[in-house]
Amino acid sequence: MANAGFRLAATGSVTGGENPGTLHSVSLTAGVDAATATVRYGGASGTVLLKLAAVAGTSAMWHAVDGIPHGGTLHVTLTGTAPDVTLEMGQ
Repeated sequence: MANAGFRLAATGSVTGGENPGTLHSVSLTAGVDAATATVRYGGASGTVLLKLAAVAGTSAMWHAVDGIPHGGTLHVTLTGTAPDVTLEMGQ
């Protein structure tokens, strides 16, 4: 299966369509202040897979060649004013 991109501008969950699936990359763009994206498996209080941070007006990127396996749905908690995060997920 090809990888798919999922974009969030607020805290929420994304389902990659595959169970299990893999998380291949996360890109975070901060708005007018610093931003963080915390990616979890198992809901809002689940296991933290990664945390990414960016200072105001910049972007940060995380990438894993083989990806991180997960159960199909990931929860992303965003902080900051007007952050934007994109997750690349696949099989």
